[in-house]
Amino acid sequence: MTIPDRLRGLARALALVGFAGLLLLALMTTLDVLLRWLFAMPIQGVNDMSAVVMAIVIAACIPANLAFKQNIRVEAAGLLGGPRFHALLEVLASLATLVFIALIAWQFIPYTLSLHEAGDRTWVLGWVIWPWWAVATLMMAFGVVVQAMTLCLDIADLFA
Repeated sequence: MTIPDRLRGLARALALVGFAGLLLLALMTTLDVLLRWLFAMPIQGVNDMSAVVMAIVIAACIPANLAFKQNIRVEAAGLLGGPRFHALLEVLASLATLVFIALIAWQFIPYTLSLHEAGDRTWVLGWVIWPWWAVATLMMAFGVVVQAMTLCLDIADLFA
Protein backbone atom coordinates (compact mmCIF):
# COMPACT_ATOMS: atom_id res chain seq x y z
CA MET A 1 0.00 0.00 0.00
CA THR A 2 1.07 3.58 -0.52
CA ILE A 3 0.17 6.99 0.79
CA PRO A 4 -3.02 8.38 -0.79
CA ASP A 5 -2.37 10.31 -3.97
CA ARG A 6 -3.45 13.66 -2.54
CA LEU A 7 -0.97 13.51 0.34
CA ARG A 8 1.78 12.36 -1.97
CA GLY A 9 0.94 15.13 -4.44
CA LEU A 10 1.03 17.78 -1.73
CA ALA A 11 4.29 16.37 -0.37
CA ARG A 12 5.78 16.42 -3.87
CA ALA A 13 4.58 20.02 -4.41
CA LEU A 14 6.20 21.09 -1.14
CA ALA A 15 9.44 19.41 -2.19
CA LEU A 16 9.32 21.33 -5.48
CA VAL A 17 8.88 24.57 -3.51
CA GLY A 18 11.89 23.56 -1.44
CA PHE A 19 14.01 22.79 -4.47
CA ALA A 20 12.94 26.04 -6.14
CA GLY A 21 14.03 27.90 -3.01
CA LEU A 22 17.34 26.05 -3.04
CA LEU A 23 17.84 26.90 -6.71
CA LEU A 24 17.06 30.55 -6.02
CA LEU A 25 19.58 30.61 -3.17
CA ALA A 26 22.22 28.94 -5.36
CA LEU A 27 21.67 31.48 -8.15
CA MET A 28 21.78 34.39 -5.71
CA THR A 29 24.97 33.07 -4.12
CA THR A 30 26.57 32.59 -7.53
CA LEU A 31 25.57 36.09 -8.60
CA ASP A 32 26.85 37.49 -5.29
CA VAL A 33 30.23 35.80 -5.77
CA LEU A 34 30.49 37.02 -9.38
CA LEU A 35 29.58 40.58 -8.44
CA ARG A 36 32.11 40.54 -5.58
CA TRP A 37 34.82 39.18 -7.84
CA LEU A 38 34.19 41.29 -10.94
CA PHE A 39 33.02 44.59 -9.49
CA ALA A 40 33.67 44.40 -5.73
CA MET A 41 29.90 44.96 -5.27
CA PRO A 42 28.27 42.13 -3.34
CA ILE A 43 24.53 41.71 -3.07
CA GLN A 44 23.46 42.91 0.35
CA GLY A 45 21.51 40.43 2.45
CA VAL A 46 22.28 37.16 0.66
CA ASN A 47 23.37 35.59 3.96
CA ASP A 48 20.21 36.90 5.64
CA MET A 49 18.02 35.38 2.96
CA SER A 50 19.92 32.11 3.09
CA ALA A 51 19.53 31.90 6.87
CA VAL A 52 15.74 32.15 6.79
CA VAL A 53 15.01 30.31 3.55
CA MET A 54 17.12 27.23 4.37
CA ALA A 55 14.79 26.21 7.20
CA ILE A 56 11.89 26.16 4.74
CA VAL A 57 13.93 24.45 2.01
CA ILE A 58 14.85 21.59 4.32
CA ALA A 59 11.44 21.26 5.99
CA ALA A 60 9.70 21.33 2.60
CA CYS A 61 11.52 18.18 1.48
CA ILE A 62 10.83 16.07 4.57
CA PRO A 63 7.17 15.18 3.84
CA ALA A 64 8.06 13.94 0.34
CA ASN A 65 10.92 11.89 1.76
CA LEU A 66 8.49 10.28 4.19
CA ALA A 67 5.64 9.86 1.68
CA PHE A 68 7.85 8.06 -0.81
CA LYS A 69 9.77 6.11 1.89
CA GLN A 70 13.11 7.46 0.75
CA ASN A 71 14.78 7.33 4.13
CA ILE A 72 17.97 5.34 4.57
CA ARG A 73 17.22 1.76 5.55
CA VAL A 74 18.90 -1.58 5.89
CA GLU A 75 16.74 -4.47 4.74
CA ALA A 76 19.07 -7.44 5.20
CA ALA A 77 17.54 -8.63 8.49
CA GLY A 78 14.00 -8.26 7.18
CA LEU A 79 14.76 -10.28 4.09
CA LEU A 80 16.29 -13.10 6.13
CA GLY A 81 13.23 -13.45 8.36
CA GLY A 82 10.61 -13.76 5.66
CA PRO A 83 7.81 -11.44 4.54
CA ARG A 84 5.95 -11.30 7.87
CA PHE A 85 9.11 -10.43 9.81
CA HIS A 86 10.01 -7.85 7.14
CA ALA A 87 6.55 -6.25 7.52
CA LEU A 88 7.00 -6.17 11.31
CA LEU A 89 10.35 -4.41 10.92
CA GLU A 90 8.70 -1.92 8.54
CA VAL A 91 6.12 -1.12 11.24
CA LEU A 92 8.83 -0.67 13.88
CA ALA A 93 10.88 1.54 11.54
CA SER A 94 7.80 3.62 10.67
CA LEU A 95 6.98 4.01 14.35
CA ALA A 96 10.53 5.09 15.20
CA THR A 97 10.49 7.56 12.31
CA LEU A 98 7.13 8.94 13.43
CA VAL A 99 8.39 9.48 16.97
CA PHE A 100 11.56 11.15 15.69
CA ILE A 101 9.76 13.47 13.24
CA ALA A 102 7.10 14.31 15.85
CA LEU A 103 9.80 15.25 18.37
CA ILE A 104 11.51 17.50 15.83
CA ALA A 105 8.21 19.17 14.87
CA TRP A 106 7.35 19.57 18.55
CA GLN A 107 10.67 21.33 19.20
CA PHE A 108 10.12 23.68 16.27
CA ILE A 109 7.12 25.14 18.13
CA PRO A 110 8.94 26.55 21.19
CA TYR A 111 11.82 27.67 19.00
CA THR A 112 9.46 29.60 16.71
CA LEU A 113 7.66 31.08 19.71
CA SER A 114 10.98 32.17 21.23
CA LEU A 115 11.92 33.91 17.97
CA HIS A 116 8.55 35.68 18.04
CA GLU A 117 8.86 36.74 21.68
CA ALA A 118 12.43 37.96 21.22
CA GLY A 119 11.53 39.84 18.03
CA ASP A 120 14.60 38.44 16.28
CA ARG A 121 15.42 39.90 12.90
CA THR A 122 17.98 39.18 10.22
CA TRP A 123 21.22 41.13 10.51
CA VAL A 124 21.31 43.10 7.23
CA LEU A 125 17.79 43.11 5.81
CA GLY A 126 16.01 43.34 9.15
CA TRP A 127 13.45 40.68 8.25
CA VAL A 128 11.40 39.24 11.09
CA ILE A 129 12.57 35.62 11.47
CA TRP A 130 9.69 33.86 13.23
CA PRO A 131 7.26 33.74 10.26
CA TRP A 132 9.81 31.79 8.23
CA TRP A 133 10.19 29.29 11.05
CA ALA A 134 6.41 29.12 11.45
CA VAL A 135 6.17 27.97 7.83
CA ALA A 136 8.92 25.41 8.43
CA THR A 137 7.05 24.23 11.54
CA LEU A 138 3.87 23.73 9.54
CA MET A 139 5.78 21.73 6.96
CA MET A 140 7.28 19.56 9.69
CA ALA A 141 3.79 19.05 11.16
CA PHE A 142 2.62 17.93 7.73
CA GLY A 143 5.55 15.50 7.74
CA VAL A 144 4.17 14.06 10.99
CA VAL A 145 0.77 13.55 9.32
CA VAL A 146 2.41 11.87 6.33
CA GLN A 147 4.47 9.59 8.55
CA ALA A 148 1.43 8.70 10.66
CA MET A 149 -0.33 7.65 7.46
CA THR A 150 2.73 5.64 6.45
CA LEU A 151 2.67 3.87 9.83
CA CYS A 152 -1.03 3.05 9.45
CA LEU A 153 -0.41 1.61 6.00
CA ASP A 154 2.55 -0.42 7.26
CA ILE A 155 0.38 -1.82 10.07
CA ALA A 156 -2.29 -2.72 7.51
CA ASP A 157 0.36 -4.47 5.39
CA LEU A 158 1.51 -6.42 8.45
CA PHE A 159 -1.96 -7.84 9.00
CA ALA A 160 -2.84 -8.27 5.31
